Amino acid sequence: MSIYDDVSNWEKTEGAEIFSSILSVSDPVILDYGCGCGNYSLAVAHAFGQKCKVYAVDTNKQCLDYVNSRANDEKVDCITTVEGREDYRHDFEDNFFDLVIYSDIFHGEEKIYNGLHRFVMLEEAKRTLKAGGILAVLPFHMSNFRDKDKKKCKYSYRKLIDEISEYGFKYIDKDLEGVHFEKVYSPYYQQKGGVTFDSLENGKFLIFERS
Repeated sequence: MSIYDDVSNWEKTEGAEIFSSILSVSDPVILDYGCGCGNYSLAVAHAFGQKCKVYAVDTNKQCLDYVNSRANDEKVDCITTVEGREDYRHDFEDNFFDLVIYSDIFHGEEKIYNGLHRFVMLEEAKRTLKAGGILAVLPFHMSNFRDKDKKKCKYSYRKLIDEISEYGFKYIDKDLEGVHFEKVYSPYYQQKGGVTFDSLENGKFLIFERS
C-alpha cells in the first residue's frame, strides 16, 4: 500500500470524522481556502456523504487540477475548484458558508501583507460564515508567524486562539488532530524518500463558532 492509499483512507475515515463531529448541518456549504492538493476538501465531502457543496480555493492552478483529477477518479461531484486571488479576498456572498477550513495557510512571507494575510482571511471568514457557522483552523509553522506590528514571534495555540477570538469567534475546545500533508507532495521529500503516513506531522484543529 502506498502513502497515497494511506492518505485516501485517512480522508474517508479519521478526516471525515473530524468534520462530521463539528458540524451538524445536513447539507452544508463549505469553503476549503488554500486547499492545496485537496485532502480536506475530500475529507469533508466524505464526512457528509457528498450531500454538501465544497468550494476548494487555491492560487496554484496545478493544485486545482490535481483536486479535480482526484475528485473525478473517486466520483466525488460535490467539489468545485476556484482560483484564488492574490489579495486573499474572494467574491463569495456574505453569510454564505456553514464551515470555513484554513489548513496550514496562516504562515509565510507572502508579499502583499508581509505575512499578515491571516488577518484578512479572518475578516473574510467572519463576513462569509453564517451566524453559528464553524471556522476550523489547522496551524503549522507557528514559529514563523508575525504579529500585527509585523514582528516575527513564536505563536502558541493560546495566543492564536485569543487573536482569532477578537474577530467575533467563540472558541470551542475540541480534542481533534489534523495532518500536515506537505511531505506527501513535496519534490524535496519525495527525492529523499522514507516518507510514510506515520511520519507526517500532526497538529491541533482549533474550532470556532461565528457569533
